[in-house]
Amino acid sequence: MLNPRLSTIYTRVASPDAGRRLRVGIVGLAHYHVTGWVETLEGFDDELDIVALHDPDPELGRTLTPPHHDPTLSASLATRYRDLPFETRVDDLIANHALDVALVTLPNAAAPEAIERLASAGIHLLIDKPAARSAAEARRAVDAVRTSGVRVVVGLTRRYAPATRAAHDFIAAGGLGRLVAAEAIVAASSVAVRDPANALFDRERSGGGILSWLGVHDVDALLWLTGESIVEVGAMAGSVGHRDLEVEDVMSVAVRFAGGGIGTIHHAYALPAPGYRGHLALRGLDASVELRSDDALLVLRRGDDGTLHETRRAFAVPHVAGYGAQGRAAVIDLLGAIRAGRETEAPLDALIRALEVIDAAYRSARTGRRERLDAQ
Repeated sequence: MLNPRLSTIYTRVASPDAGRRLRVGIVGLAHYHVTGWVETLEGFDDELDIVALHDPDPELGRTLTPPHHDPTLSASLATRYRDLPFETRVDDLIANHALDVALVTLPNAAAPEAIERLASAGIHLLIDKPAARSAAEARRAVDAVRTSGVRVVVGLTRRYAPATRAAHDFIAAGGLGRLVAAEAIVAASSVAVRDPANALFDRERSGGGILSWLGVHDVDALLWLTGESIVEVGAMAGSVGHRDLEVEDVMSVAVRFAGGGIGTIHHAYALPAPGYRGHLALRGLDASVELRSDDALLVLRRGDDGTLHETRRAFAVPHVAGYGAQGRAAVIDLLGAIRAGRETEAPLDALIRALEVIDAAYRSARTGRRERLDAQ
């Protein structure tokens, strides 16, 4: 069951300015997740009003259909969005529509400049990850965000999953003991299933392959859960499952944490149909925690009888249209941060820290040498 504290991530608090809906612009229609995020925003129709769309390609304003989409999400936006103003320049979107909030679902190559411009205009941001091809590109928006004081939530949705939050609380309370090892393993649908023409496999637009697109979730989760920096990285990458692929479809990364523990991150586009399989585990001297894809938390520790005991906690996660319960929780967090003038639980700084690790992994895979990172 979902305990009362964890259930608050899915609970909306009435806005003190309930008479005015925040004006939202959709920035980027050619994204794998845009339809899901828009449906999530539609679930807040008493607080949010989607008023305008942007994409550099004017044809998308007519079709409302991204070239590729996550098969669990809608193939296109609802036809009613054709009645909204459509802009092909971000500056025109800013100048003409008095936005309060923007959803940024642009290709990684284009997202940093748009984020910088929107933040400089005082517009709060919901950003799908990874939103940059490198940490250096993502940093260009940081000064604009800090100077303007806008609130930003990044789609690092693991932070909003009840099982992951319960694991975070357990570890923060000292339940794990000293971290010894970690593993984050994911298999996802293959390049052929996702279509080789997908922008996810275009190096110029995306920057990297599976580690950038999916691995960012696990890298962020490892940093957030452990509370430790990753200080050393060694990696191997391969383009194995499809000929002439520009980015990796399989990658294995070894990491060393600041406290000495060692971890493995292994991701592969390998499944012959849509879907995911994987787990994340942290091994400490006092206990292990394991997070599976079934919204459960497993804790392994020594029982009073001296044997290994397993405790399984299941969490009832509500079904939510669009980008799911965790996407909804991210929007709730953003709205709360706007009202309270606080940071969100998935800020831009967290994305940059994860991208720094990913950048180091790509350098290691290219050179065959381990890469050192500064502790933070």
